[in-house]
Amino acid sequence: MLSIVVGIKLLVLGIYKIPSDSMKDALYTNDVIIVNKLKYGPRLPRSPFDIPLLNIIFYFNNNAKKRLNDYWWSYKRFSGITTIKQNDICVFNSTWRKEYILVKRCMALPGDTFRIREAEIYTNRMLAKESNSIKNNYEFTIKNKNALYKVMDSLTIKNFKLKKGRGEANLSKMDLEHLVKKNYIDSVEIQIDTFNIKKKLFAKLPDKKWTFDNMGPFVVPEKGMKIELSPETFSLYERAINSSENSKIKEINGVYYINNKKSTSYTFNQDYYFMMGDNRKSSEDSRRWGFVPESNIIGKVQCVLFSNYQDRFRWDRLFKSVN
Repeated sequence: MLSIVVGIKLLVLGIYKIPSDSMKDALYTNDVIIVNKLKYGPRLPRSPFDIPLLNIIFYFNNNAKKRLNDYWWSYKRFSGITTIKQNDICVFNSTWRKEYILVKRCMALPGDTFRIREAEIYTNRMLAKESNSIKNNYEFTIKNKNALYKVMDSLTIKNFKLKKGRGEANLSKMDLEHLVKKNYIDSVEIQIDTFNIKKKLFAKLPDKKWTFDNMGPFVVPEKGMKIELSPETFSLYERAINSSENSKIKEINGVYYINNKKSTSYTFNQDYYFMMGDNRKSSEDSRRWGFVPESNIIGKVQCVLFSNYQDRFRWDRLFKSVN
């Protein structure tokens, strides 16, 4: 019986709790989700601490605990039912602390040319088809204030503001379309992030003023992709190489070194993905910390098991599917 429970938790399903509102409205804070590990293929454990229940033994071993955050074994994954697709909601380990679990939407696949222009997503020069749950900040002219306030309450929109005679709110695409269709608002403008040299982005290229709403184009790394090392490619891919490629790259006086050897190029060992939260103005995602390697992918969100959003049990979210 123990082996069956361990096998299911390790290879089939995982249960996780949503810690923030970065995926609102698809997922809410305190949603408990079921993750399907079979979709993309279950990973084999990379340390004894990855094995459910049996890992308890190793927590009592002081020598083992010193290697708590280390990978003991090489990365291996069984074949999956399918591959990751654009707009899939994925669960994965962060690239800076493996026990820190993140849930985001995949917006670009290995080898894709990715760009954000005026808050719109482009992959391979094509405007991406995005979920209706994507939220952004908008300004608009109010046509019917009383009716708008009533519908805001029914849509549970809490952050409505009035500024210089215009309304401001964080709205999903679905909510925005509803308000415009009902003729409550018009003259809608999306609020675009402005350049701030102090703002942390995953890459800061020379002479390019990237923001969360305007960045790229760049290529998402894929296995076997070879890059020529330059100030631009070093800025784009340094973090991925150092955190996920079992290699160390550095630049000294314009010369690039990989594992302390002079190099002019680099070839990637695995596939990567660009992940973003649906709540675009309240999400820490790949725009800040970069590409997610295949080895960090845990699985795809299957459904909401149950929800205690705003400290109240939500019967309407029990076993709710997620898209």
